[in-house]
Amino acid sequence: MYRLSFGALFSASLALWLATSAGFAQGSKFDETRAHIEKWVQTRHLIAQKNADWRVEQDNIRQSIDLLIKEITLLEKEIANAKQVDSESDAEKQRITLSLEDLKKSNKVVDDALWMMERQALALMARFPEPLKDRTTGVRTRIPLEEKDLQGRSAAERMQNVVAMLNEADRFNSAITLTVELRKDAEGKDRQVQTIYLGLGQAYFADKKGTIAGTGVPGENGWAWEAKPELTESIRKVIDIYENRKSAEFVPVPVTIK
Repeated sequence: MYRLSFGALFSASLALWLATSAGFAQGSKFDETRAHIEKWVQTRHLIAQKNADWRVEQDNIRQSIDLLIKEITLLEKEIANAKQVDSESDAEKQRITLSLEDLKKSNKVVDDALWMMERQALALMARFPEPLKDRTTGVRTRIPLEEKDLQGRSAAERMQNVVAMLNEADRFNSAITLTVELRKDAEGKDRQVQTIYLGLGQAYFADKKGTIAGTGVPGENGWAWEAKPELTESIRKVIDIYENRKSAEFVPVPVTIK
């Protein structure tokens, strides 16, 4: 896998493309150049907006997590202290029993909130692209699937799993990632291709021979892949530039924003 700043890649491509075409721009060439720039700016704006939405959602989840962690710590401390109390009278024992019942009720609220958060984390991971699924396999196996799996798991441990998943997703979404994967060709046969992910918003794939290519976008049931033979040359060029096998230049490719 290779990583590179998305902004740096496209900025370098745009600068070189303008420098190369400056000496030949005449009449309609100027309009064409301006149109390319406008499309590039629009694409950058859409991708930046999607990343901003992701970060706002992540910040909201993190704030909820911080509040729950503080409440869990206080509850566990009070429960531990209450269990150590050696009452010398029936009245005191009764008071402690009532206090423990109140604490258990409060802890049940926290457990329910954690359970719901874990269901959301599992649903989100099911929509991850394969490279990110591989990175979060360990976290996914530690999240309980059924209530019987909660035995022996502390609230703090369960919260850490959710945080770890969010951190991995944020790292992937902030970078460009190149991987080798399998895609089916027109005949339904598996073909090895290179796939370049622009965070969690868009992906492109092509084989090294430039015979198949297409795009990928996230969906409700995972990533959806579509063959687009007409983009083979463009996508192959993007991958070759990323791997430094070709000089940087502006390469227009479609971007789908949902």
